[in-house]
This record gives sequence, C-alpha cells and structure tokens, in this order.
Amino acid sequence: MFLTETDLINAKITADRKINESDILKYIINEDENSDKKRKMIEGERYYTYDHDICKKDFRQSRISESVTDDNGDESEKITNFTNPNRSNHHNVNAFHRILVDQKVGYIIGRKPVIRVNFDKEKDSKFEKAVDKFTSEDFNEVLQNLLTGASNKGYEALHVYYDKNGELKFCIVPAEEIIPIYDSRFETDLEQLIRYYDTIVIRNGHKYIRKRVEWWTKENVTYYVEDDNHNFIYDESVDKNPCPHWWNVSLEDGFEKKRSENNWNKVPFIILKNNSRATTDLEAVKGLIDAYDLLSSEATNNLLDLVELYWVIQGYGGETAGAIAKKLQINKAVNISDSSGNVEAKQTDISMEGRLNYMKMLRKDIFQFGQGVDTDVDRLGSSTSGVTLKFQYTLLELKAAGISVQLKKCINELLWYMIEDYNRKHKTNYSTDMINVCLRRNAITNDYETVQMIQMSEGLISDETLISNHPFVDEISKEK
Repeated sequence: MFLTETDLINAKITADRKINESDILKYIINEDENSDKKRKMIEGERYYTYDHDICKKDFRQSRISESVTDDNGDESEKITNFTNPNRSNHHNVNAFHRILVDQKVGYIIGRKPVIRVNFDKEKDSKFEKAVDKFTSEDFNEVLQNLLTGASNKGYEALHVYYDKNGELKFCIVPAEEIIPIYDSRFETDLEQLIRYYDTIVIRNGHKYIRKRVEWWTKENVTYYVEDDNHNFIYDESVDKNPCPHWWNVSLEDGFEKKRSENNWNKVPFIILKNNSRATTDLEAVKGLIDAYDLLSSEATNNLLDLVELYWVIQGYGGETAGAIAKKLQINKAVNISDSSGNVEAKQTDISMEGRLNYMKMLRKDIFQFGQGVDTDVDRLGSSTSGVTLKFQYTLLELKAAGISVQLKKCINELLWYMIEDYNRKHKTNYSTDMINVCLRRNAITNDYETVQMIQMSEGLISDETLISNHPFVDEISKEK
C-alpha cells in the first residue's frame, strides 16, 4: 500500500479521533496488512516458491447435485460433498511464473552493469577504485534480488545504513514490511516510510508475537515496540529516540571524543517499482497458470486411477465379484459353472488430444501475456541470425524496457549515497553526474555477428563503448 502525506493526515483524523502516534500506527498498519496489494505480494512470493493454489485442492472431494422432493411434492436442489478416499490426489505445479521472473531478471541484469566514471579534469584513480569496490559482485547479486522482489511483489526496497565499523552498507528490506509515504502533490518524492515486522518475545516461558516499528523521515527515525496491550510505545532499548540517521563519531587514542547527529536529508530507502502501477508479474497470468495446473493435475490423477481392463460379469453366482477379480488377477482365467454366466473384458480409453491442444494454447497465452520467451518451440530451425533471435525477445524487451529505466535510477540513487560518503571522508566534491550506468541485456545472440559489427564500428565510436559491448568482456576497467 502506498500512502501520501494527505493520507497520513486522514489517518490521524480516522484513528478514533485520538491524535496520538500509537493509534495512528495501529490504524495504518492494520489497513496495510489487510490491503489487496499486500495480499498480491504474498501471492506472488508463493507462486515464485512453487506454492500454487492447486496444492490446496483435494481431488478426492467432489460436489454432487441431487434433486430432492419434499412432503409437499416440491422439488429442490441439494448439494452434498462426496469424498472418495481411493481417488488419486496428485498435484502438478507448473512453475511458469518462476520461469518468467527468472528470465526477466537474467535478461536485464544477468550480466553485471557497466558503471563508468567520466572525469571532467584529471582522473582520480582512488575514487574510481572506490566506485568499483562499491559495485562489486555483491552489488549485482543484491540488484538481482531487488528486481526479483519487485517482479513478485510490485515493488521492493533497498535500505542504506552504516554498520558498527562506520562502513556504508545497503540491504534489501522486504516490501511486505514497509509503507512508503509520498508527497501529496506529485506522489514521486519519498517523504516518510514506516517499517513494521513481527518479533518473538519470550516471557515466563511463553512465546508472544509482538511488532516492532520504525518510522523514518528525512531527518530521523523513531523506534516503537508493541506492548502487551497492543499499543505502540517508544523503544527504550534505543539510547536516543527519535535518533538521527547516523552518528559522526570523532576518536582520539581509540576512544570516542565527540559524536554529532547527522542525516541524509532524505529517507534512506530506495523503492524499485515493477511498473508505473506497481503491479506484480503474476497478476497478468495467474488465471492461465491455475487453469494449466488444474488440467495437468486432473489428467495425471485420471491416468493414475485408470483401469486398463474392467470386467463385465453376468450370471455368475456363488462368489463375490472381488473373489472373481482375484482369480482373474492370479490365474488369468476363471471357471464358469453356470451355463448362463459370462465374463467379458472391456478396454478403457481416455481422450487426451483435446486436453493437450487446450494446454498448448494455455502455454502459448502464458508466455504471450507474461511477455516472456518460450524456449520449448521449434520455430527457429537452423536460422540463428541476430534478427531472428531478437524477434523472439520482442515481448520480453517491452517488459524489460520500463523497469530498466527505474532500475538505473535506483542504481544512481544508491551511488549518490556512496559518493556523499566518499566526499565527506575525503573532502572531495564529486557527484552522480559523473557516473554512467549501462545495463547489458543478457539475451541469446549470435556472437559472431556482434563481433563483426564491433570491428566495423572501429573509428566511428569510442573504444570504451566497443569494449563494453563485446560479448567476451565483463570487467571494463580490467579489460582496458
């Protein structure tokens, strides 16, 4: 759920007209936990971890409609639940959502972004190395997790902080735990952010779940804990509450001499939206995936329960049908003493063609509306030209284009914190205007054609651009 500052004012008024922070927090958190957006976040995460709705269906249960006549002769419909314990209850989970998300993440940021520093004057190798260190392999891994989370949940958040050694760090804070609050006018600037999460409190040998809350503004952060009456009170374990974003500590002979409050003058969270409406990738294809799961599971259960031969037994007395079946199973024959008796074998056939055709159509629609590349196709043949390969990525490129712009903004904003930290520690005046971020698509390409184009472009564009686009180059600075 996204809020604006206007929504925050309305929350203060709505919270039983009690203008206090505890009631405001209880109201906002309750609304957020029960919002449709948070429900879809959980749904997207479930499907990504193979927990589909089909897993909850019990194929042993069925509903039967019967016509019932009452004492007055009036007929009515009666619905009853019927359970067949002998029915197979197998569930096929078809992980299309996982494939589509991993494909999108691998395509956009499977290869490490190229981050170049453009110096107006003299090159500063120390600053360039600091940027390289900050954007190491861990940096790319975090970005991949950030993009995966945004695809599953609609948006995901990065948090920037200082560790106990005074080193600038960043980590992902799950979107389920945060409520971003934007400016009321344009709803683009992050003005405040509320983070809440459950903790386990052990008291007198009993476990209790209590919430902890962080209310971030551009100047500070206030910490709250939930008491036994489910009210939010100031967290007494924090020395200063509200406290600054970070402390600037001066040391002398290894001992703290002075500390001063500091803040970033912005909320130290970076929100990556999956799209302009912050919808999940699952929403477009969930119904299709559920239909595919259902048809696939039903077909499997039908095949598991299929009796290849069934027996028609007529005029056979003296023994039960079960005994006759047992003799047929063991002896492959049975004696008939009654002249009117007859045992006949029938073959059971199950039609699969119509079901398979429908499932093929569903699969095509899933990749079509999920804007992915279906690799299980035989359309390419022997043609592997760059144009043919690019055509297969048309829909994926459309999906990737929008979020790629947002991802580059997130990287630039993250680098802003790194540069601010570097400037403060080294008395410099660098800015993000010097940074160029290039995301390299990780598609199947014809490397021979790519290298040919690079060779033909020599002298037309810079060597740095040619190197950054070469398929065999990952680290630009090392290659140079």
